[in-house]
Amino acid sequence: MKRKNWLALLLTLVLALSALLAGCSTNNNGTQSKSNSDTSKQTAKTDEQVLNLPFGDEPPNLDPQLATDVLSFDILNEVLDGLTRYDQNNQIKPGSGLAESWDVSSDGLTYTFHLRDAKWSDGNPITAQDFEYAWKRALDPKLGSQYAYQLYYIKGAEEYNSGKGSADDVAVKALDDKTLQVTLKAPTPQFLGLTSFGTYLPLEKSVYEKYGDKVGSDPDKMVYSGPFIIKTWNHQQNIVLEKNPNYWDKDNVKLQTINLQIMKDDNTIVQSYETGAIDVMGVPSSYMDKYKNTPEFHTKAVATSWYLQFNTKSPIFKNANIRKAFTLALNRQAFVDNVLKNGSIPAESAVPPGIPGYNGEDFRKQAGEGYFKDNDVQAAKDYLQKGLQELGLTKLPTIKFLGDDSTRAKQQDQAIQEMWKTNLGVNVELDNVAFKVRLDMMDKGNYDIVFAGWGADYNDPMTFLDMWQTGNGNNTAFYSNPEYDKLIDEAKVNGDLKQRNDQLIQAEKILMNDMPIGPIFFQARAYVLRPYVKNYLVPTFGPDWELKWAYIEGKNK
Repeated sequence: MKRKNWLALLLTLVLALSALLAGCSTNNNGTQSKSNSDTSKQTAKTDEQVLNLPFGDEPPNLDPQLATDVLSFDILNEVLDGLTRYDQNNQIKPGSGLAESWDVSSDGLTYTFHLRDAKWSDGNPITAQDFEYAWKRALDPKLGSQYAYQLYYIKGAEEYNSGKGSADDVAVKALDDKTLQVTLKAPTPQFLGLTSFGTYLPLEKSVYEKYGDKVGSDPDKMVYSGPFIIKTWNHQQNIVLEKNPNYWDKDNVKLQTINLQIMKDDNTIVQSYETGAIDVMGVPSSYMDKYKNTPEFHTKAVATSWYLQFNTKSPIFKNANIRKAFTLALNRQAFVDNVLKNGSIPAESAVPPGIPGYNGEDFRKQAGEGYFKDNDVQAAKDYLQKGLQELGLTKLPTIKFLGDDSTRAKQQDQAIQEMWKTNLGVNVELDNVAFKVRLDMMDKGNYDIVFAGWGADYNDPMTFLDMWQTGNGNNTAFYSNPEYDKLIDEAKVNGDLKQRNDQLIQAEKILMNDMPIGPIFFQARAYVLRPYVKNYLVPTFGPDWELKWAYIEGKNK
């Protein structure tokens, strides 16, 4: 999913994990806040179950079928349950979400989900029809969901979304209120994981019919199936989540309130952490020496890739050699060492290390470590001259570099800007805007280059590759290569997993040769977190954090 630059560095796991893509399991024996009568009997003050977090920006879209970015999905993950939910060990198991169990046909094509008895926050029962309605809504071509392609594994889904079929042809059907049957085009190993993803989340039909396009725009225009509800949303300021009293698993939810404060300035964030106004903080590079040797400091590698994204529709960056020049002119090692300082590593490919390929082995090792040389300044200059000749130009026009407007985003963009000036002699203008504005400009193609990030939606290399197919809703580079498209299409329906993996490797090679994106780094996070915050989990893939099992213990000691 689309990443918010410094937020992705900000909200991270409380416990160090031993291996990439491994989850975290800790005791879940936190003490809940007592009632007034109970508290009066205590000799020690009970910990208040309130968690205070910084939040990167205004979430662009809390309509689950339209959301595309990490800020929105971070909220949606806490207020909505899907058929499945990753547990504390980062595993999908029966009973982890709204599906109490499921059956899979012997050919791996038909899934029959049996829903538990659960209620929406408005008291209405959650039904199989809510899932059928939401999934077909996501595929409705009139809605224009950028993530509709995540449902293409379902028989008839792509045809309906592309206008070549009807909703009735989509093989998802509520057999009764508690039974949902889904038929896939081909065996899909990651399908159960996808059913926890935002686009697959349910929607109560009556709510959409009541609020229409305003669904998700304010707390009173949503209903909730997850651990929390949105109690307050002061736009551009803060969001308050409260425990959902109708949640099916409410006994395992300890937190009563989560305060999310929208903050963009590093000094404000640091001051808030120091004064106790927030309980977690991504460490700015300028403060790394201050915190790196403290007990509260942690680092964590995550399955997130950051890259230059080129607008291949532009008169300049339609040229592959110009794209290669801007990519090879960067010194990634210096960038991660001197600008990020958080353990991130240089990226010379699209798929990060740690994502499993064939037979569970690391896809990155199977495909090779990289496709170009870091800081290859001479090659960059050669590509630039070749590209200019092909375009019939003697020099480049003004290039605009789009990025976020947080303190950290501006610092990173300035470092890249300076490398281009030093190594290529190119002057680039920075255009730093709010996260929501940046996404809108990308969607409309209103940019030359943008500094963008993508975090894995699920644990498979496909999540980093299928988005670059022609016409994909998230392909805001507007890249198109028929050979690439063919390989991705074949891999999606290939039951031979070894052959599928080889097809994905071939596709990545094509992507890196055409270079609509120029990889910069694979992300790690450096953060500090108060020791009284327990079970604060961040999966390696998916949302930035998981708060269902978090609790406060020992704050008042």
